[in-house]
Amino acid sequence: MSYADPAAGSIRLAVMALPRPGAAGSSAPAGLSGPDLLLNPGGPGESGVQFLSSAASSFPASLRQHFNLVSWDPRGVGQSSPAVQCLSPAAFRAYADTPPAPEGPAGVPAFVASVQSFDRACAAHTSRRLLENISTADSARDMDRLRAALGQQKLTYLGFSYGTYLGYWYALLFPRRVRAMVLDGAVDPTISQVETATLQAQSLEVDLHDFFNWCPGTPSCRSLLPGGARQAFATVMNRLKSGGSLLAQLSSTVGGTQRIHYGDGLTGVVAPLYAKSEWPLLAQALSQALKGNGTLLAALAFEYDGFNSNGTLQNVQAANAATTCADHPSAFSISKLSSLARSLARSAPDFGAVEAYSLYGCTPWSVHLTAPAQASVSRRLPAVVVVGSTHDPVTPFSWAKALSAVLPHSVLLTRVGDGHTGYFASACVRAEADAYLESLKTPAPGTVCQSGA
Repeated sequence: MSYADPAAGSIRLAVMALPRPGAAGSSAPAGLSGPDLLLNPGGPGESGVQFLSSAASSFPASLRQHFNLVSWDPRGVGQSSPAVQCLSPAAFRAYADTPPAPEGPAGVPAFVASVQSFDRACAAHTSRRLLENISTADSARDMDRLRAALGQQKLTYLGFSYGTYLGYWYALLFPRRVRAMVLDGAVDPTISQVETATLQAQSLEVDLHDFFNWCPGTPSCRSLLPGGARQAFATVMNRLKSGGSLLAQLSSTVGGTQRIHYGDGLTGVVAPLYAKSEWPLLAQALSQALKGNGTLLAALAFEYDGFNSNGTLQNVQAANAATTCADHPSAFSISKLSSLARSLARSAPDFGAVEAYSLYGCTPWSVHLTAPAQASVSRRLPAVVVVGSTHDPVTPFSWAKALSAVLPHSVLLTRVGDGHTGYFASACVRAEADAYLESLKTPAPGTVCQSGA
């Protein structure tokens, strides 16, 4: 549980492995032979076990033949024990559908009460000792224990989104134990939370407008939204922001027929921005919503929030909050966030206020920690590959350049295009990343990949 206090007890991590052909049943510590590639899908809070279960076939056959693919639920996440627990599924539904940014002073009390109730629930249902030991630095130490348990002298790692921040912490703590790292959808470890919210709001705005511009040239989208995607989005969001709702007809396991409001509506738009292949779904969802039908928007939002088809709730949002508040303990006044929201609205009118007020999440958090101390990464770290996508809505391209700058000998691999992370969006990125993971041959400096299979 605590690397500083071994007497504090232990935790159990859920681990899944996809053996390469002929690798199972060996005498290696984990029953695997040959090299292992550790994977983290991001979050924080995403389940590595579920990721590997669902994405295994998406990895190229050559990579699967070369490595055992191994992923795990980080401490506090998913099937690892103990896990962070906050709200019940029903209570989380109400929380998630609350406006994510108050509309004027009258909306502030409800917003503050919603965040406080979520934070109190986390404190009530989760071990305080876990909340005190759930930083990314703690998870990086866990990853080194996993490396050792697999019998690998050095780590080979592919991390996506927040997984790049986990990789960065591993590089800080164990630079001599790194064999190879691909860090895709990079998080910038050098900037403040306000800068993070600002750049993320602007990146989401860019990606949304790319969707608007894509629609007229795409027959299916143009047919669904003859008045244009921009106008459809504005009509739907204005209706929801003014207190309106949409009727969502869902299965009984996730609540059946119900009304959704601005919180779910905006989440249902953000979710398909993560991958350009999902933009047709966004067009369909907006087309439905114009007619008062919020079924698809709700389904997209529910999946993003971690709801399973049987109505159970993954703890992705709970673990995300706990890890974020351990990594970046902070307190922001509503007045400061209100001012920031007005400022961000100028460059990101659709997402600026939401990103600004998201910074309030750790203000009422029950466990007050000191942010883990960072240092310069050792120059003994071998060359790693950082992947950035030019129009990534979640981790802006500038973050990839910043992460590459603080990792000695790193190589920046650029993907041109929309969507979050590059590995699954570009055959070129996969080829360059896999060649490096397998043979340690880094891409040529300045390599630029296009999107597409």
